[in-house]
Amino acid sequence: MTNLVWFWLKFWIHVRYPNAPSICPADLQRALAIQQSGDWLILDARTAAECHVSGLPGAVRIADGGKIPGLGSLGEASLEKPIVVCCSVGLRSAAVVNRLQQLGFRRAVNLEGGLFEWVNHGHQLVHGDQATKRVHPFNRFWGLLLNRNR
Repeated sequence: MTNLVWFWLKFWIHVRYPNAPSICPADLQRALAIQQSGDWLILDARTAAECHVSGLPGAVRIADGGKIPGLGSLGEASLEKPIVVCCSVGLRSAAVVNRLQQLGFRRAVNLEGGLFEWVNHGHQLVHGDQATKRVHPFNRFWGLLLNRNR
């Protein structure tokens, strides 16, 4: 059942935001493992309550009004800087990536399946300085997409 929900969710995100490229959790994990500090800008499109539970290391939360911090300081030369945007399942982050692409950030990508798929594939998040696999379920329905035996 959850595979079917994931299929339709990813399909719907692709239909709604066809110009928002994505990166799968495994590819992002590999890219982050070999990066130099600050190579990637990691943006989190979740609410403050969700981010309080856990997040990707070094992620910067986008303000609830959609304001993207740090874009003014990136400058013209940074339009090629790799940016990954995440949220719970990839929907809110796809909207942000779509907007970034429109602003000329050609290397902005959406974390496919969001943090739910990230932890479902065994990758860690952080809560402060501590590694964790806890993630805010967003709500009861979306929480069903989290593997219970992770």
